[in-house]
Amino acid sequence: MGDFKFADRYAEAGLKPNAEIIMLRSETAKRITSDITNDSILDLVGTCYENPEVDLTWLRDEFAAEDASFSLVNNERETRVLAAAMLRELIDQSDPVAILAVVVGSVAGKRRLSVSQRLLIDAKEGLGRVAVETRAPKRIETKIVPTATKELAAEIKAVTQNDWPALVAIIDKVRADAQSSVRSSALQATSALGELSRQMDLMREESQMLWWLFGGHSRGLNRSFATFTPLQAAVVGAIDLGTLTVKSELGPVAASAVLERVIALAKKPKGQPKRELSAIIDTFVAADLEHLKATQSELPSWLAPITTAISVAHTIGLGSWHAKFEVLTGLDASVEFDPLPLAEQLYLEHLLGQLL
Repeated sequence: MGDFKFADRYAEAGLKPNAEIIMLRSETAKRITSDITNDSILDLVGTCYENPEVDLTWLRDEFAAEDASFSLVNNERETRVLAAAMLRELIDQSDPVAILAVVVGSVAGKRRLSVSQRLLIDAKEGLGRVAVETRAPKRIETKIVPTATKELAAEIKAVTQNDWPALVAIIDKVRADAQSSVRSSALQATSALGELSRQMDLMREESQMLWWLFGGHSRGLNRSFATFTPLQAAVVGAIDLGTLTVKSELGPVAASAVLERVIALAKKPKGQPKRELSAIIDTFVAADLEHLKATQSELPSWLAPITTAISVAHTIGLGSWHAKFEVLTGLDASVEFDPLPLAEQLYLEHLLGQLL
């Protein structure tokens, strides 16, 4: 994280600290990002989205170590600038949790960042970049080349008859040379097999997704997508695709296109369907909600509202969960979604849950 970049982050937010403060903050930020935990990353994301439930005591203590005057009260806006700067650094380092958390936290554009609007753009670009890099095949070296000490053959020939000390010494050299060759060959083979295994796992993941899409059948609910409305298909399809994403952390680059095809398989609704999240979730029966909830990982409620809606609806009951949802997420249960953004949001929530 160059100091000039750090100064730019302050300028974007309209803050003008002196050079000494910028240097102190930069050094602290470098230390934090070098050994940051997933929970701390989520705290930084919550700070940028102004989540009041985030406990930033640890962050205050980190910056106060270099500057005793640092305060979360007096430096509230600066804290958000610092959080955004550190997240951008993590995104540049291809950290999957930081990338997903920033994108998921926007809730398909329903939430806005308090500072650094560019952060969300960077996260979305990072999502595509890392998804491509993950699937990029690396060269597999199939020729295993054993090592050998060229001078050893000449040394063996030079040993004279009955020169036992020299013979013992040369035997030790032969043994060491053989062990070195075996280790080198094993490392080469392991490297080749590891890359081959990685590529096969990615191919298996993609083939499973393609067969699922070709079949047009929900794996989880064991029904054709033609029996769902587009909004229901968006929810079911996102979870199905999430459970099929077992190798790549950020899923395939074409995930949105796959989800769009799944939604297109759904039955065409009569009239204008209700797009409120509350209405979408309440169209499922209790048994379906039970399965949908069982496939989801635990995530902070404010960060993953669609996952939270499914969980709360299953726990409290259809039609009765709306008020609790609003308390947990800070969003109105009547928030509206089109099918594809809904599917993309839930799919990314699922991927983030698998990483945490």
